[in-house]
Amino acid sequence: MEHGNLGPEMTDGFGIAKRYSVLTGVLLFVFSLVYFFPYVKVLHRIGDEGTLVYGAQLVAQGALPYRDFFEVMGPGAFYWLGLFFKMFGTNIIVARAVLLLTATLTIILLYWMTRRIYQGPFGILPSLFYLIISFPSWPGTNHHWDSNLFGLLAVGAFFLWQGQRRWWFLALAGVLTGLTSCFIQQRGLFLVLALALVILVNGHRAGEAKPRIVYHIGILLGCYAAVGGIVFWFFYLSGGLSDLIYSNLIWPLTRYQNVNRVPYGYGLTVFYYGHWRQVLQGLFSAPVSQTLALLTVAPLGLILCLPFLLIGLGGVSCLNASHRAKIFNAALLPYWAAGFALWISEFHRRDIVHLIYGSPLLIVLLFVICSYYLNNQRLIKSLVVGLITCCLILFGSLNALTMLSANQKIVTRRGILYGFKEDTALKFLIEHTKPGEYAFIYPYYPMYYFIADVKNPTRYSILLYNINTEAQFNEVIKNLEQKQVKYVLWDTLVAGSNIKIWFPQYEHPPKENQQLEQYLKDHYQLIDILNGFKIMRLRSEKRAPGTDFSTSQR
Repeated sequence: MEHGNLGPEMTDGFGIAKRYSVLTGVLLFVFSLVYFFPYVKVLHRIGDEGTLVYGAQLVAQGALPYRDFFEVMGPGAFYWLGLFFKMFGTNIIVARAVLLLTATLTIILLYWMTRRIYQGPFGILPSLFYLIISFPSWPGTNHHWDSNLFGLLAVGAFFLWQGQRRWWFLALAGVLTGLTSCFIQQRGLFLVLALALVILVNGHRAGEAKPRIVYHIGILLGCYAAVGGIVFWFFYLSGGLSDLIYSNLIWPLTRYQNVNRVPYGYGLTVFYYGHWRQVLQGLFSAPVSQTLALLTVAPLGLILCLPFLLIGLGGVSCLNASHRAKIFNAALLPYWAAGFALWISEFHRRDIVHLIYGSPLLIVLLFVICSYYLNNQRLIKSLVVGLITCCLILFGSLNALTMLSANQKIVTRRGILYGFKEDTALKFLIEHTKPGEYAFIYPYYPMYYFIADVKNPTRYSILLYNINTEAQFNEVIKNLEQKQVKYVLWDTLVAGSNIKIWFPQYEHPPKENQQLEQYLKDHYQLIDILNGFKIMRLRSEKRAPGTDFSTSQR
């Protein structure tokens, strides 16, 4: 195979091409660890990370998701990390080590998947591209990395089946897509349907008998369904099946979009371009800082255009029989189908972060197709690669240097982290509570439950109007009242209208409908404001017996 040619060169059972460089893979693995490490030692203000690590802690302690605590993520997000907590201890080092390993393995998988179909000198570029842009967008424990790892493993197993035609590789692909759904429900479903479509199309092209095609699809879908059946059976035996169905199906379909509806690519200009332009303005003139900021976020701009570029290239390829045979051959079809399946699975919230996590296979596909079209245009190809590389270096360097500047040591009950300043709210919480004592963090920073080793008195790690129901708010008030929770930390950075920065469709209710806020003001005394949190302590006086603070009795 000539350098830059398109198509797999299957030389062994794993479908790895002859020129697959083990040394390059090892160097990529080491570079990934080095690049990711400055991020994993920092305490980031990421709400969902706290939900995942605290939920994993509860699972490791024997709690049942959705029955004992309410979340929208699939059960795999808690049992996967909870397993490591059980084996190595419940601390932040274990959580971040799992994140580090998950992200690094994902990058190596992308490199392998690129080398299967591209033997040119720039085969490492797609995995490097994804490595550099993905981690800074959410540098904490998250179910997107986990689901991507299992999803890509499923695609890898499918490739092994393509190469060897052993039925157990196809069965493994079905099991892995089922496990993918245990993290993000729709991701595994879309992925298994995409792979089934590939079996159907490629089988028809190859002239396979229909019963044979049905047999293969049956193995794939059957193993996927078996995983789902086991999960449902486990929750049924545990008395939590109805809670699982409500939290993972009914509630997301009826409530999630009330707050999470955002414009396509939201956050690119609000968080990334605006941030870097402001930072660089302190170092350069306005035109230079704006140009550098644009170059810094250019890789993210490519992510926004990625599916449309591929659709355009695919459409053009269809006009030429030779190109069509190359672009949509049996080897590339899984990249098309699985790539768009992963991308669509993140469409529930179309901001730049979710689009990044939906794009790994599409990045590989775009790179390979462009290499095919530019195969004889070495100068143009080198210029494009050079420009992309410069933008990636700029993006990666600025983000990494920012993380390296986080040198404020933060001692928590779950291990040592670093930050850009002292976390005085966390320090207060640790100094004024005992491990396992109740404390309530409102509305959106459950990380404190985990790193301060305090107990959430409610089932809700995150509580927002318009997405959580009135009954759920009343349940929280009842929990606070019954358990007489001493301290409440009320996050002012994501309270009231400030929430619209992250959730632009959010509408804060009028004061008369803010039942929880009214309860907190009536029953808690403001004693300080630390690190953006109102520190509130339970008033000594008790409320009159029979007083009901539910919305129906206000």
